Amino acid sequence: MRVLWTHNFDPGIPNNLVYIDTTAEAIRARGVDLQIEYLGNLRSILQLFRARARVRRLAPEFDLVHAQYGSVCALVTAAADGVPKVLTVRGSDWNTYKSSFGFSYLHTWLASRFTRAAIGSYDCVVSVSRRVAAGMARFAPDAHMTVLPSPIDLARFVPCDKKEAKALLGFPDCSEKWVLFNALSLQNPIKRFDLAKQAFDIAQARHGNLRLRLATDLPHDALPLFTASCDLIVCTSENEGWPNSIKEALACNVPFVSTDVSDLRDIAGNEPSCRICPPDAQVIADNICDVLAGPESRGLRQYVLGMSLDVAGERLISAYESVLERYRRSDRLPSANSRHG
Repeated sequence: MRVLWTHNFDPGIPNNLVYIDTTAEAIRARGVDLQIEYLGNLRSILQLFRARARVRRLAPEFDLVHAQYGSVCALVTAAADGVPKVLTVRGSDWNTYKSSFGFSYLHTWLASRFTRAAIGSYDCVVSVSRRVAAGMARFAPDAHMTVLPSPIDLARFVPCDKKEAKALLGFPDCSEKWVLFNALSLQNPIKRFDLAKQAFDIAQARHGNLRLRLATDLPHDALPLFTASCDLIVCTSENEGWPNSIKEALACNVPFVSTDVSDLRDIAGNEPSCRICPPDAQVIADNICDVLAGPESRGLRQYVLGMSLDVAGERLISAYESVLERYRRSDRLPSANSRHG
């Protein structure tokens, strides 16, 4: 099977392609011939039309084309003719930032509208969370949809002794409780770092002996140990698809205190050490202190076992095969093995 992936994530930004590359590793390991195509910056009409022409030119060489993001990337990739198309919607291309009217609101509003405009051109839409899928299903009830969170490498993100992990990071005999906040940019208003910092300061005043650990700009290779060394992760986002930082934390048995985003409420409903809070600094701080005062979590990794490279790779290939079979039945595609031998 030959598959073309398209995306417009700037490869010059550190860690920007981690989860695309991780998923690519999973399906290449299963024999898929995969080409990843960076479409470039799509903020001008000229760049958009050039990218559409490139997709049209490349598409006939592949069995299937998969847009790795909605918004303008989805509109561009919809130009692929004569091959089945898959779209992954990741959350920031569906949800609109609503806390204030400004650039972030306009940017996310346009992205979500572009995604909605493109959905009908795709033979399958992959959502990274059940919550996003539910929203899309209300908008496009006839779309073929599947829920498949981006995978994480469970061989690298593993639980470990926190004292040993802190010592390896240069903090021997550390008695502090570490609270993790992880975002590519602290200036991203959707992540609401100011809210997280305010909640941490309240928790520090009440609990004491805490340290706020920021994973921003940290190389991804350093994240497994850094994440496993922490006692709690805080997420204060206005919205999310399925936050990868929370997956990684759960893989290391690190509990979360989070606003009500993605599918995290389902986990919090079963795990006393995981909490869902309103976007209120005092309430978040109270939950941070409560969780840190409790016993160390042991069984949180179970919630991300289905997001391993093996499981995600198998499920994505199965989705591709289903799309190809539907396409063949519709007489739009030659029979199996006739295109590429």
